[in-house]
Amino acid sequence: MAGKLYGAAAEYLRNRFHGELREQESNPTVGTTAATIVNSNPDRLSLQFTNLSANVIYIGLAETVSASNGIRLDMNGGGASLSVSDDGMLVTREWFAMASGAGSSAYVLEMARFISDEQIANGEVEPA
Repeated sequence: MAGKLYGAAAEYLRNRFHGELREQESNPTVGTTAATIVNSNPDRLSLQFTNLSANVIYIGLAETVSASNGIRLDMNGGGASLSVSDDGMLVTREWFAMASGAGSSAYVLEMARFISDEQIANGEVEPA
């Protein structure tokens, strides 16, 4: 996980979303049975899925994801991107995946907001 983000883009996003931002990368292995690829996170702002395998991967919002019920990520680089501004609450949901072959590699990149201790100390936000 990256530390505090710096620069003009980070400043713009902090102001827009009223909080600090963090990125998280993962490399889940997807099997032929549907399983969670990313947990729900109500503070997630964007989500990127990339298929790194030689098999097709399907993603969806339910364990019923399949070749006929889901978003297809083609082999060797197929992907899907979600952002809170374009896709609303879908970016915050739990996502499931299954693949056409066992041991399929994927890449997931998330960006989420979090409330820092500094913001609470400065009175910018109320503590939870």
